[in-house]
Amino acid sequence: MARILIIDDDPEIVEILDLYSDFLGYEADTAFSGTQAVQKLASNGFYNAVFCDLTLQDLNGVKVFEKMSQSDPELSGRFVLLTGAALDGEIESQVKSRNIKVIQKPFIFEDIKHLLESIEGRGADARDVLLQTSNLPAVPAVAARILELVGNENSSIEELKQAIMADNSLTSRVLQMANSVFFRMRQKIDTVSDAIAMLGFNTIRTIALAVSTRNIYKSFGLLEQKLWEHSLGVSLAAGLIVDEARLSRNIREEAVVAGLLHDVGKVIMNNGHPDKFLRLAQIVHEEHVPYHTVEKELFGFSHAQLGSMLAEKWGFSETLSSVILHHHGWRQMDKASAGGPDKLRHIVALADALCARLGIGYNRPMPDMGLGEQDLKKLLKIDDAPYDRLVSSFKETYLLEKMLFT
Repeated sequence: MARILIIDDDPEIVEILDLYSDFLGYEADTAFSGTQAVQKLASNGFYNAVFCDLTLQDLNGVKVFEKMSQSDPELSGRFVLLTGAALDGEIESQVKSRNIKVIQKPFIFEDIKHLLESIEGRGADARDVLLQTSNLPAVPAVAARILELVGNENSSIEELKQAIMADNSLTSRVLQMANSVFFRMRQKIDTVSDAIAMLGFNTIRTIALAVSTRNIYKSFGLLEQKLWEHSLGVSLAAGLIVDEARLSRNIREEAVVAGLLHDVGKVIMNNGHPDKFLRLAQIVHEEHVPYHTVEKELFGFSHAQLGSMLAEKWGFSETLSSVILHHHGWRQMDKASAGGPDKLRHIVALADALCARLGIGYNRPMPDMGLGEQDLKKLLKIDDAPYDRLVSSFKETYLLEKMLFT
């Protein structure tokens, strides 16, 4: 059941919010001080939303927000301040700089309902809003043909080869990727027929679809180059992480494709709203905050939501669509999952954190973005020394791969 944490030292406010939450299908947990709230978050795990009074006696609401965000950076998008008075200058500045949601007391049921729908994207028309706001591009024609052939058990290698070779750019990129460190083949692949025979239909399918995403950029300036470099870096790092964690080749294939596609939603945002996305990128680089913590304020939805929808539209697997949707929410997904941690999600999240720290896809290194690099290393059972070697190998190979794919 979805859960809400209510933090207020006024029992009547707590009772009202508890009642509202129950009507909306949420289980409410309560705290009567900031200190108690921080302890509850640490011990009780994930909350879908947090409502916190601004003027608590021990910690004000902004301080509670800061403490909670340290342990759960993604909480920033689900944290709401409650106040019965106008914000003074200093507090207002702090709230705006941190993009904290604020709701004024006395509030009504519809206020809480709409706010929760906004936070969770749970409105009945949430998907329609996303589709209306951002045009999801159709799968490129050649990739669509490849999807059709791979889905037909009677298709031949010759038919698949001809479909790929109908697009010179796609042919070149398929061969580049097949010979790159992404798939680590023991011998050089010179022809599309060899690539299909050695890698298999499904791998060629994912390669063709992945490299086709390069064609959905409406323009390609410095910002678009950075987005592409970051996706390329995460894909490469994901493959190296799989190797270090000694996981299967199937996971490696999924990881490199998921890495290449994990941020495709940013491309759609930039294509549809270039001025707004440029402002978003400026905030990210100036304040050293992750994109997803600012997107919902500027756009009303996240790049992960859009990316997941595109993955569904293009016929990617449910697993890949899920990794794209939750690559920033691995902490919450782990706590909510009864089936154990999702390694693919951890791999992509670690690769993402590594690239952010090194500044790949950014204007400068971003070591303070709080993407959980150390925690993810532990989850994947990669010790410091092997990880340091992995990072060194990544730096060396990234430059070569970047030259191949840019």
